[in-house]
Amino acid sequence: MKKQFWSEYEKYIIMLDVNSVLGASHGYQAFLDFIKVKGALKEMVKSDGNYFYDGNIYNRDITSSRAEQILMKINECKWDDDIITVAKQIGANRMLTPRG
Repeated sequence: MKKQFWSEYEKYIIMLDVNSVLGASHGYQAFLDFIKVKGALKEMVKSDGNYFYDGNIYNRDITSSRAEQILMKINECKWDDDIITVAKQIGANRMLTPRG
């Protein structure tokens, strides 16, 4: 099946498998937290200072341009370790595992 027909969940699983990612969980609950991370990254792209996400204000750990780069990599099913940085910051703990 062509990539354009993959679901977001399938893209997530493939991204983890193809890139042999350590520190991120498979499974649907992990995927739901990954969606939250993508939402936080989108908010980071919009602002230069702190960012507001899910009712909270966060100090940014990465720049707007870096957040945009990460989102582009995600769209290409490529992993970036700063995804974990953002997940930790916003408390998306269901997608995190101890690194092997």
